[in-house]
Amino acid sequence: MVKTNKCMNCGKENNDNSTFCRSCGKRLSEIHSMNSNNNVTNGNNKILIGVIIALIIVVAILGTYAFVTLNNNNISDTNNDTYINTVPSSSVNNISSENTKSWHKIDSFNGVGDYQISFNNNGGNRIKIVSSAMPIKNYADNYMYTSVSKSGNTVGSSQLSWNSKSAVATKSDTIEFSGSGNYNIYISAYELQYWDLEIYEYY
Repeated sequence: MVKTNKCMNCGKENNDNSTFCRSCGKRLSEIHSMNSNNNVTNGNNKILIGVIIALIIVVAILGTYAFVTLNNNNISDTNNDTYINTVPSSSVNNISSENTKSWHKIDSFNGVGDYQISFNNNGGNRIKIVSSAMPIKNYADNYMYTSVSKSGNTVGSSQLSWNSKSAVATKSDTIEFSGSGNYNIYISAYELQYWDLEIYEYY
């Protein structure tokens, strides 16, 4: 069966491959043009649908990647928090306790000549003994010797001394030790304006 094209001008039937109407001579190619335009439009629609589908796939992939990455970060943060929280409380308490300790003055003495002091360290904490002295102005040797003993054994000593070329100025020295028990402090002084001795305990 031969396909025909009907002329839009006079209504005459023409062969499908005719370009002009056999009756009125009107150009029939406008019909073909319309069909061609429809084909182009359909092709464009298919391309547009393909692009939209591709975009949807890309968005889905990016969304999945972002979700997985965020999830992994949250898990990592949770693990870090768990690690921090697992520090033994006893260690934290020990650090806190150590940071709050400081030196406390428990006694002080002063004089000019020799002296002896006894004290008892019941807690076994660290002890610090600070000796300081000022000499008189002369041309002899001036000094302050301080020694600490426990049960006849010396646990620490300090020496402050000046000679004829020394400036007349105060000097200080420190003795530190630890352990509980009874202690004796011996001070030997010569040609001093004064001496001071302070006892500190660390707790």
